[in-house]
This record gives sequence, structure tokens and C-alpha cells, in this order.
Amino acid sequence: MSCLKFSLVAYFILSAGLAFSEEKVEKFTSKECLKSNFDTTVEREELWGLMKRVLTIKKDVCQISVLNKKKFFETSYKVDICRKPIHMKVTVRGALDVYKRSGKCESKTQSEYCDFWHQLKSELEDQGLIFAKGEREKLSTPHGKVYCTYLVLNKYLGEGVLFSKYYEPENIYVDDVFKGEPRPSSKKPTPLTEKAPVSEKREAPAQTPQGRF
Repeated sequence: MSCLKFSLVAYFILSAGLAFSEEKVEKFTSKECLKSNFDTTVEREELWGLMKRVLTIKKDVCQISVLNKKKFFETSYKVDICRKPIHMKVTVRGALDVYKRSGKCESKTQSEYCDFWHQLKSELEDQGLIFAKGEREKLSTPHGKVYCTYLVLNKYLGEGVLFSKYYEPENIYVDDVFKGEPRPSSKKPTPLTEKAPVSEKREAPAQTPQGRF
């Protein structure tokens, strides 16, 4: 009986270890994300199912295409993350324009480039990262494909980092860490205790002994 229990425990431990190792292996790296080729679509219904909002992403190593369909409007973004200068091609209502990065975007109203980069980033977050299915660390899932696209575009368009198919890519995860505010101290402030005023005692002047001399 004890041997049977030991075998069952060993089996569960081994199974858990294999599952954990598979997850570690499947978590994509910066290089795997850059070298990947995929396409994925994220759909979301609006107006009680009368309309659909569709986000389509196609990636061929450096070439990335993002198409956002919202109601009757379509916006297409085409980006080559291995091409300099840093830029993106945006098509709105059939009109194609090219927007070149001139510096860090402090606000979306800073330039037309910053405005469209803000729109693209918001669409990837609100439509893709929130509604895509699966785990974000796996390139085999829609969520992972959107996340990979989001990371490399944030590096290229947001930070001005140029990629190359022939060199090791920069770590795309570096700035994707939640920076929380420091937790308030759990210690309660020690109440101030008032000290009773110390009364000063006046010393009586020394008396000269009286007597006859």
C-alpha cells in the first residue's frame, strides 16, 4: 500500500514538473518574436451584436500590418521594424500617408506621427490585448501574437529602436514591467506624549550664621 502511495505521489510530481517545463520552453523570447511569421484576428461585437469591431494583424519577420475595422471605417498601419528612418504608413479612407518619427512622443497632440502612434497603441491594447484569447507568453495563441506585435512596435515606434534580421534583437521586455507605487508603511505613527512642565525650584540664598565676634 505504501509503495502505491509513493508511486502516485511521484507521478503527480513528475507530471507537474513536465507541465512547468513545457510552459517555460514555450514562452517566447525577443528573438523568437522578431523571427516569427503569423496572422491573427480579434473580433468583438458592438451595439448588441449588430456590428463587429475587427483587428487583424499580419507579421512576416520585420513586416507588420495592422488593420482595424470599426463600424464603417478602416484604418491600416504598415510598419517595417527593420527599416530606417523610423516611420509608419497609414491608410485612412483610401488615402495613404507616411509619418516619420522625429523624437519621443510626450503627448498625442505633439505631431501627426504621435497621434497615429497613440491610436495604434490604443487599438492593440483595447481591442487586442484585452479581448484576444489564450496566454500572452505563447506565440501559438492569438493573445501571444498580439502581445509580440505590441512589444516590437512599442520598441520601434515608441522608443526608436531599429531591429535587424541578422543581429540579436534588443530585449523587448525591458520596459514592459509594472512599476507600482511604494506601499505605505504599515507602522502606525507613535502618538506624541506631552511631558509635564518641570517646575524650577529656586534655591534659597545661603544664610550667614549670626553670632558675636
